[in-house]
Amino acid sequence: MVEVRKISVLKGVFCLALGLSVWMTRAQERVPVPGMETNAQYRTLLEQEKQLKHVQDSIVGLMDAVRKSYASDVAGRQQYAQQILDMENELYDVRNRIGMVVNAISNLEQEYIIGNMNASSMGPSATARPSAAQPSKGNVAQKANLVNNDYFKEQLSDSDYQALMQAQQQETLPLEIISTYIVNYKVMDSLARIYENAERVEAEDAYTKLRTLGSINERLSDSLKHVWEYIFDNKTYIYNYLLDKMNESDLLADFESQFQRINQRIASARDTVASEAVYAYPFRKKLTLDYEYALAGLLGYTQARDSIARVQQSVSTLDFAFSVIDPQPRNFIEYSKIERSVPSIYNTRNPIPEAEIFRYGTVYRIQLGVFQRMQPVSIFRNVHPLSYDKLEDGRYRYCAGGFRELSEAQEALAEMKKIGFRQPKIVVWRDGVFESLDETEASDSEGGTFYRIEIAGEGDVMSDRVKEVIETTVPSKEISRAVNAEGHYIYTVGTFDSRETAEDLVARLSGLDGISAKILTLEQ
Repeated sequence: MVEVRKISVLKGVFCLALGLSVWMTRAQERVPVPGMETNAQYRTLLEQEKQLKHVQDSIVGLMDAVRKSYASDVAGRQQYAQQILDMENELYDVRNRIGMVVNAISNLEQEYIIGNMNASSMGPSATARPSAAQPSKGNVAQKANLVNNDYFKEQLSDSDYQALMQAQQQETLPLEIISTYIVNYKVMDSLARIYENAERVEAEDAYTKLRTLGSINERLSDSLKHVWEYIFDNKTYIYNYLLDKMNESDLLADFESQFQRINQRIASARDTVASEAVYAYPFRKKLTLDYEYALAGLLGYTQARDSIARVQQSVSTLDFAFSVIDPQPRNFIEYSKIERSVPSIYNTRNPIPEAEIFRYGTVYRIQLGVFQRMQPVSIFRNVHPLSYDKLEDGRYRYCAGGFRELSEAQEALAEMKKIGFRQPKIVVWRDGVFESLDETEASDSEGGTFYRIEIAGEGDVMSDRVKEVIETTVPSKEISRAVNAEGHYIYTVGTFDSRETAEDLVARLSGLDGISAKILTLEQ
């Protein structure tokens, strides 16, 4: 349940005016409120705001300089990109701190102004219209806050009066929510421009922050809708009831027409604004003020009417039609065809990398196998580029290449079959979501075991004696070469479905001087 705060509608009025001066204009040198010069906390906050804005301006200046260096110095771009990223994070934090300090300053100013307003003398009531629904005649002490006048307590049931007072006490909450929303929105706008123009690392960092703030603003928008609907529904219900009691049918009809026009305007903008709740607030706020101005006039509450008139003027200038921030997705995928190199480009110093899963774009790859454990480089027949990703069940999927078009992947698939891969298949990631295209192949979940043989003790060219043993024993098996962790050449033969066949070849090779051979067991 929303916390009920004991605060007058007048405070909500000044909160609105002061909040707008902070968030709806460009950062300017703040003019202290007269009379608050002796408030130590206020002076401290003003100095903090000034210092933080100076830091903000310095960071922005440095970022501009580094961006120019980034554009002109190709060799140093990686270093400049990291500097820009670090400064962007710092700027993000500084702006949040500015927002909190400004909010604290505004709260102090509001309390001071309202305290002085409430201390002013209250004049006599104007002569009331003769009606059972009007306040008593004579000199009645007025309160500048309309609903705090005794009339409302006298004319409403206890439950309706309590609902009205709770709605009034919550009047400052919508602007507090909107102020935070606007701060976030401005940062989001800056992040969107960075995302659209920066290099990948900085752009993706900006996008992550953008989505985080977007999620926060969605929750703020939901909170605003909840709070403001409670205020608006209770107030308009009670004001309609009182106007009907006064037989003000013309006013009721006019307010109903305004309500319908407002709803139509809000509905027409629904798909073009970042938040319907934020956009709608000024229109519905103005309608409640129109109700209150009319009631203040009918009841002769001149001070309340004058206060409401000032607020009406401020609210009439509000425009919260913030456009949707949703930058076009950028495709950072680096496509590459499959090649073979001898020796393999992968080793213990340059291991097979983990696959990058890109947020946007489509990339086709050739899946070479899914295994229970991470696999040695030697089993992949010197192809590159390779990558792996770990599945939810703990297995490892190894893929080769990266293709923009399905036709390119189909050509690569045929080539992988030619060079001896048992069950290659085309897989695809669309906007970060995995999909297997080869529905005819056996499911990886069925598992299975196969074998390859690793031979050590040869140089950069396999000797004729080893070749002869292999060709005599398993003439159809392909041989690939790689380099182990010590920089020595190793050769891989396979694949074998039968362990007996693999053991037979190992036994024959082990009879050759200086040659060692072992079986690699591969589990899918």
